[in-house]
Amino acid sequence: MVVTTTPGSPGEAVPAEAAEAKSGSKLKRWATLAVRYLIILAIAGFLVTSVMNNWSDVEHTWKQLAWQSIAASLVMAIAAMFVNTLAWRAALKDVEHDISVPAAAQICLVGGMAKYLPGSVWAYLLQMELGKRAGLPRPRAFLASLLATGLGLTTALVLGLAGVPTMLQEARDGAADYAGAVQVSLWIMAGLLPIALLCAVPAVLTRLVQLFLKLVKRPPLESPLTWAGVLRVVGYSALGWTFFGLHLWFLINAQAAPGITGILVCIAAFAIAMNVGMFAIISPSGLGVREGVLVAALVPFLSDKPGAVGAALGIALASRLILTIADVVTAGASWVTAFKLGATRTR
Repeated sequence: MVVTTTPGSPGEAVPAEAAEAKSGSKLKRWATLAVRYLIILAIAGFLVTSVMNNWSDVEHTWKQLAWQSIAASLVMAIAAMFVNTLAWRAALKDVEHDISVPAAAQICLVGGMAKYLPGSVWAYLLQMELGKRAGLPRPRAFLASLLATGLGLTTALVLGLAGVPTMLQEARDGAADYAGAVQVSLWIMAGLLPIALLCAVPAVLTRLVQLFLKLVKRPPLESPLTWAGVLRVVGYSALGWTFFGLHLWFLINAQAAPGITGILVCIAAFAIAMNVGMFAIISPSGLGVREGVLVAALVPFLSDKPGAVGAALGIALASRLILTIADVVTAGASWVTAFKLGATRTR
């Protein structure tokens, strides 16, 4: 028996309805594209404003920095960002999705540029959108970001313990103007550390992940997270914090002699500063909060110089400028590489 349909019957769409649906889909695409460009323009605006506002404070110190120190600092910053991408990819693999390194870099580094907008949530949203284009379910991309951030925070808190006595003492003495910011930062660290360590245990972390997937109505993990997987992310995170600390050490080394102890303090200080800045959701990329912690850590190495606090602030702001350049370089390179290799699909 042959079944025929007439316009308006269940077997055939009404032309007017089809045209309306097509028009709505086109409007949605244009709206999405407009939002993407607005986000890009907003990020660029905050980047330019941040650099312009801080340039007068940075210029004097910047001129005294040897180009070798600046170059080495930039290389360390780029290395740290690449290693953090590997940490994000490792976290994604633990939640049962595997993508190429270029695709992971595009999602992690390009998406991370949204941190320059006020509110930490924008980076996660952009990473989810880029993850979808790479064939990842939005919840899994978001989950990988949460895992990488959470385990990175745990690693930072542990590393930060090494710099607590020095930073706290110098905040009270040599950098009194920043004492409040440093003390609040250390209290936050002390409160978060036991919670972070508990949540990093694979059995606990698996329950949290399964609860998240249940809340967003997505399939649960087929197998629990393991110590090997968690330690892989933690290992990459520790290496990333080490590179970030070296980035800061090369800058301070241009004006003082911090030595090996200085490396440990720089790693600890940077780990604390970056994570405390992350909680300052109103400030783009933790602007201002991060510098307060770094100044308190750097003042001891500049104590024999007049205006040690001002010099430390100049180095902290120079660090931010170098990190901004590294962000732009790595995001641009990852975008071009992923485009050329066509690395926008999961394996």
